[in-house]
Amino acid sequence: MAAIVTKLSSTLVLKYNDGVDAEGKDIIKSQRFAKVKTTAVEQDILDVTLEMEKLLGKTLNEVIREDQSGITAV
Repeated sequence: MAAIVTKLSSTLVLKYNDGVDAEGKDIIKSQRFAKVKTTAVEQDILDVTLEMEKLLGKTLNEVIREDQSGITAV
């Protein structure tokens, strides 16, 4: 039996440094952006996040793409 995978949704998560706490440890915050096109290619996502980094005025630590897919049997 073969399986077919269909992307249902994509979410973009940006993690960035937002200063340091009283103990000198980095404060890492994150922002989530839902409804990313499931057909968006990684290079386009990276280009957009680099521009968002400029708007935030913060240094990005990590860019995560979370995809949800449905699997059906054929």
